[in-house]
Amino acid sequence: MKNENMKALCVLMAICIGVSALMAAVNSFTKPIIKEIEIQKVQESLMVVMPDGRNFAEVETDGLDDAVKEAYVAENGGYVFKVVVTGYASGMTVMCGIDAQGVVTGACCIAGGETLEAEKKYGDNFVGLTGDGVDGVDTVSGATLTTKAYKNAVNKAFDAFEKLTGGTHNE
Repeated sequence: MKNENMKALCVLMAICIGVSALMAAVNSFTKPIIKEIEIQKVQESLMVVMPDGRNFAEVETDGLDDAVKEAYVAENGGYVFKVVVTGYASGMTVMCGIDAQGVVTGACCIAGGETLEAEKKYGDNFVGLTGDGVDGVDTVSGATLTTKAYKNAVNKAFDAFEKLTGGTHNE
């Protein structure tokens, strides 16, 4: 009986080792493809909020608000910020583009489980505004927490923009 258990254990271990090796081989082939797809998705989302931007380069976010998770600068001097805030639910992720003159070129929610899906089109309200105009955007009835969080995200993007460019953002 002991011999049969050892045999079964050895067979099971051999199967596990074989499957692990196969998974490692598949991962080595797919990892660069997955990374390229992720880079392409980031570039596409950057273009959504800054259609005139080209050749984006990632910028270090040290010294910026912790809510600013990523920052990119375009060759035209504009910036795009990925900001994560809490609205009705945590993890609402907003991409916000601000051109070199300090004007919002676009804002969109790329992740979050918010009420009424108000965050889907709410970013359109910020296009063309400077930092002074953000707080004047009306909230959406029934989605107050969501829309306040969205405004907070855009304000944090402006704060980051001002720190990176040396300007001042009036709140």
